[in-house]
Amino acid sequence: MSTSGEDLTLVWFRDDLRVADHEALTAARADGRVIAVWIRETRDEEGLGPRPLGGACRWWAHESLTVLHEELSDLGIPLLFAAGRAEKIIVQLASSLGVTAVRWTRRYASASRALDGQIKTVLNDQGFTVHSHTGALLVEPWTAAPQSSDHYKVFTPFWKAVAGRDVGDVLPKPQAQSPLSQTLLSRAHECPAVMELDGLGLLDGTETGAGEAAAASGPRWWQDTIAGHWSPGLRAAEDQLDDLSAIIDGYTTSKDVPSDAASTSRLSPRLRHGELSPRQLLQAARTTSSLTQDDRAAWIRQLYWREFSWHLTYHYPHIDSAPIRPEFHNFPYEDDDDALTHWRAGTTGYPLIDAGMAQLWQTGWMHNRVRMVTASFLTKNLLQHWWFGEQWFWDTLVDADEANNPVSWQWVAGSGADAAPYFRVFNPERQRERFDPDDAYIDDWLPYTPATAPPPLVDLRQSRQAALSAYDHMKNRSTTRDNPGES
Repeated sequence: MSTSGEDLTLVWFRDDLRVADHEALTAARADGRVIAVWIRETRDEEGLGPRPLGGACRWWAHESLTVLHEELSDLGIPLLFAAGRAEKIIVQLASSLGVTAVRWTRRYASASRALDGQIKTVLNDQGFTVHSHTGALLVEPWTAAPQSSDHYKVFTPFWKAVAGRDVGDVLPKPQAQSPLSQTLLSRAHECPAVMELDGLGLLDGTETGAGEAAAASGPRWWQDTIAGHWSPGLRAAEDQLDDLSAIIDGYTTSKDVPSDAASTSRLSPRLRHGELSPRQLLQAARTTSSLTQDDRAAWIRQLYWREFSWHLTYHYPHIDSAPIRPEFHNFPYEDDDDALTHWRAGTTGYPLIDAGMAQLWQTGWMHNRVRMVTASFLTKNLLQHWWFGEQWFWDTLVDADEANNPVSWQWVAGSGADAAPYFRVFNPERQRERFDPDDAYIDDWLPYTPATAPPPLVDLRQSRQAALSAYDHMKNRSTTRDNPGES
């Protein structure tokens, strides 16, 4: 119990690196004073906890936390940093600081939910009040279901069911508090896991990707390349929010043009790291009067695709490693390290593919149209497991999260819910002609000249046919297993 005569709450920041529209922070300030913590978490022996950050997201988190630390300091709220097992660190801090309550924003991936549940139980048993809050999603996954199932498997019915829901009002930044005592802060730093931000190792390239599951040849640390293209942190995010009308204007007609820097909002990393809440973006999009109805509706629909991805992730705990459609366990993917290496390096000999992979490497981001084409090429023309592509994107995208990344890969590969039909194989040359007819995107990013271009890795027509044959083989195997009486 706090000895200051005013309740003290520990707010655990995770993927919510903002101060406005932060329900846990607002509620904590309403109760009294606040001390905050962010933890670089290590999963426990059972694998509970969030998926370890990939390289690009580690860089982003470090830079965004620097800004959050300054913003919270302006409010008189100290932000502690720690690394290790969250279930130990949170309990230690709550005890040593004498807080009355612990608050956090809810997480929805299975391993994180399980860990949060364990931590809540331990804290409750020790007499602490624990509150989890909404903030990461507009629609919590368990609140939407068709009559025939406990969850939606197709986006359009999900969208129609939830798009009109009231999501509440955006919360303002909380009022500043009087400074906490140095004695209290000293007690916090006595916790062995507490350290300075630079001590977390977010910039040194350690623990790349998903640990043992990451590709053995994970990307080198390339902070210098990404840093020239982004300004992480809630201040830059709020600047983008203020300019949302200009960002969305023309979205309907330009969203598939990869050479147009304004064709997409590039707000995905802001959402992934929680520098902006989906509610802030939804409210801004709905209330901006200068937008056409088509642009507004098309852009808001994309917000809800993100919601649908989390809806699926909640209901399919192993979505990053196992296909949603079980018959894809039988898909005859090929084992070809050379093909994977060329795909990652952007040396497939197909300019749109190679330009996209170069953009990803240099910026930590890739236009969504090109993401679909590169994913289709890997999983269908090269017949490589979608999991390898998902791992690479996890390590190299600044917006890779535990829902959108695997859900999108499974959608392209045909193994996901509401997936693209398997016979839909994106032809990179036709996509180039349609969406980059002047080669503007390719000229920006292609890492080689026509004179030094590598030969095509595969023949598009033959590899498409091989993919369709592999799909037929999978269906035949699944049919045979479903009819065990057949021989």
